[in-house]
Amino acid sequence: MSTETGRNPGILAAATAIGVVGGAYGIGGASIMAPVLVGVFGLRVRAVAGASLMATLITSIAGVAMYSLLPTSPGVNMHPDWPLGLLFGLGGLAGSYLGARTQRFVTQRPLELGLASVIASLSVTYIAQFILAVVR
Repeated sequence: MSTETGRNPGILAAATAIGVVGGAYGIGGASIMAPVLVGVFGLRVRAVAGASLMATLITSIAGVAMYSLLPTSPGVNMHPDWPLGLLFGLGGLAGSYLGARTQRFVTQRPLELGLASVIASLSVTYIAQFILAVVR
């Protein structure tokens, strides 16, 4: 049991909301949850890493199962692209292994800056795509 028991209801609420968004967009949700745990709840990146990987695994399995069971709409294939999924999985497995092996050599600050850089660059990309779509 976590020593952060006072935070559990807030974390559960955030995880539920992020799960809904992640499910709608077809992402595991940990890519959203990890920054929330670090930025909002003040958890250390090292504490979040393993939990977010496990959450990604569980929600990915559930998502694949759901998309595999969904009926196909006329003209729309809802089923998973298995070769692409396997490539993602193998890349994620290799990255997870390398990240876990090298994590002890990296201090908290570079991890925070790296996470912030990824979030900022994704935000700028999404905002630019939105503006370009509106302008067209």
